[in-house]
This record gives sequence, C-alpha cells and structure tokens, in this order.
Amino acid sequence: MGGGSLALAGLGLMAPARAGGPAAGVEAAAGNDHQWTADGARALLGQRFWVNDPAQGAVALTLETVRELPARAAAAGAPAIAQFLLYFAGPAGGALAAGNYEMDHDQIGRFALYLIPGEKRTGSRLYRAEFSLLLA
Repeated sequence: MGGGSLALAGLGLMAPARAGGPAAGVEAAAGNDHQWTADGARALLGQRFWVNDPAQGAVALTLETVRELPARAAAAGAPAIAQFLLYFAGPAGGALAAGNYEMDHDQIGRFALYLIPGEKRTGSRLYRAEFSLLLA
C-alpha cells in the first residue's frame, strides 16, 4: 500500500496532518493538547495505540503498565520533576527499532513518542517510553 491513508486500510490511522510552521510537532499539527501524567496514563491501561512505522505500516501496541519512579529531593531552587515509564506490548514479530514514532489513540489523538524496544516474551514484545516532566 503506497502513500495512502492508513485509515483506508481500516487500521485507525489517518493521513498525517500538516503543521503551520517548521517548529510545530505532531501534536500541534493534529491539534492535540493532551498533557501526559502518570495518573492520566493509568486511565489508558489496557487500551490500544497505533504506531505508524515507515517499514511495517500500522502496528498495534497495548499499554500494559505505568510505573512511577520515586521522587527525589530537588536541589535548592531547582524545579521538581515527575518521572514515570510506560510499557506497551506489541506483536512478537517485526520489532520496532528505538526511535520517535507517530502514534494514534482513539481518545487522545495523534502524538509523537520515543519508544525503546524491551524484552521479547512468548507472543509479544515490550516497548518502553520514559517521561521526565518539570512540575510548576
């Protein structure tokens, strides 16, 4: 399938949106204003996300685990940081390489996420996304 919308294949992804300027990311181009938090991610556990992989097309991943990292005392004057990890399960064959991917979700829309391949299990492979967020 060349160049067409993945939605035409019934896979839930639409053609990439166009950004207004070169500095705008995937989220801005898609009008996505989702703000990631550990609690917000927990609300998405068990749900399917679609990854747009240039080599494999649409790949389904399921959010399996959200792991919050312990808070550390910030140095004087330094902002506090919230850190958490997301673990996604995907198909065992055709592993995704580590990198930035355009992803799509029914509720939160299109966004970019850096995925790191993890362990291969019977019938699936894990992928990890790491978040370090400055707290206001």
